Amino acid sequence: MKKTIEIICNEAIDIALATGKYLKDEQQKLSVNAVEEKSTRNYVTYIDKEAERITVEGLKKILPEASFLAEEETVEYEKKEYTWIVDPLDGTTNYVHGDSPYSVSISLTHNNEIILGIVYDPVLDELYCATSEGGSTLNGVPIKVSQHPTLQNGYIGFGIPYHLDERGEGILKRTTEQYRKSSFRIKGSAAVELCYVAAGRSDAYFHSGLSPWDVAAGSIILKRAGGTVTDFSENDNYIFGREIVGSNGLIHREIMDNIIKER
Repeated sequence: MKKTIEIICNEAIDIALATGKYLKDEQQKLSVNAVEEKSTRNYVTYIDKEAERITVEGLKKILPEASFLAEEETVEYEKKEYTWIVDPLDGTTNYVHGDSPYSVSISLTHNNEIILGIVYDPVLDELYCATSEGGSTLNGVPIKVSQHPTLQNGYIGFGIPYHLDERGEGILKRTTEQYRKSSFRIKGSAAVELCYVAAGRSDAYFHSGLSPWDVAAGSIILKRAGGTVTDFSENDNYIFGREIVGSNGLIHREIMDNIIKER
């Protein structure tokens, strides 16, 4: 790689902004007839596919030697030293209903280690980014996780997977048991919700049934902002393991013991 990670990040930001503008413009024109169902409550539109094409074509020019792992599979994955993991429209269900948040999520891995993450929310015009060589920023301003110390009075984001198994039912039940202690929110874009923890807006976020492109960018942004990210077993298989817990670090143990783990 001849370019520095900072140069690559700046060039990738331009792609994220361009894709975000396309999404925002197209949402106003979106017709119900343009929406396909992948499965129950899981939608895809021509906009997902076109946004992915725009993103992939732009990133190819930045780092031609890199491969791609992308949600809509507009490009075939090949195992290479560098891989872009992209979701040009994270939060499609929100998007097709004229709701927000939704986001553009771009990350770059080097030998399976995430070295760059960008998440752009076109509605709020908020750009989160981080690299392995620096801290996390929101619109160029450094961000840090909250210092809220306990689950009590915490502000917690979470998601419910499309296919809820017995383990998921247990986590959902234990979440509802905590309703009187904490405020829980479902916003519908994993990438954005991880960034909210990074920026100190939320204290934690957990979800299962996710794909690499849902969490790769947000996870490095959260970690570089001082947060803790694990899978449900408190290991680091949260990119490909389809489950993630991200927190300010201070309440991670309580989240695991009171919500994630079976009693």
